[in-house]
Amino acid sequence: MLIRSFLAFDISDEMKTKLASIISLLSGKVKGVKWVDPSLMHCTIRFFGNVEEDMLRGEVSKVIASEVRHQSPMNLSGRGIGVFPNWRYPEVIWAGLYGDTDALISLRAKLEEAFEKFGFQRDPRQLRLHLTLGRAGGKLKNSKQLVQIVEKLVEREYGEIKVDSLVLYKSELTKDGPIYTVIEKFLLGGKR
Repeated sequence: MLIRSFLAFDISDEMKTKLASIISLLSGKVKGVKWVDPSLMHCTIRFFGNVEEDMLRGEVSKVIASEVRHQSPMNLSGRGIGVFPNWRYPEVIWAGLYGDTDALISLRAKLEEAFEKFGFQRDPRQLRLHLTLGRAGGKLKNSKQLVQIVEKLVEREYGEIKVDSLVLYKSELTKDGPIYTVIEKFLLGGKR
């Protein structure tokens, strides 16, 4: 059976709470954005799309376990709010992650290479560690107001996390929002 899936790491409850307050501030002043439920926040390392569940639970999980066993846990801190693709036409509002990013980017590159044997195309985009806060449903009519608010939050800090595992998630899209179910959790340093 095909399932929609992605590989990610979770963030701390403290970070979710602080980001919820930022979303609350922004959502009251900026219309036309679909805001993320903070309880569902995570940092996606690899989106797979629709993949055979047996392959995910079998060979793909073995590859992930093999790659993460050599990786020590990484420390990240949350700081700043920004937008993709640019300030003039913001489509995604995000919170930044900083710290042991080189190690995480290197791990992702190894995983991307390993996933090629399953027919997955490499993601050509450079990994920019971030947490999505909201997505604009088209061109924002009030993007100047968004920019003014976000510029004040550029240096805001919202906690630290220790990335000690990656999680393979099943994602079901519903009219009430996505439902994420853990397929498998992979502890960094070799435990599974």
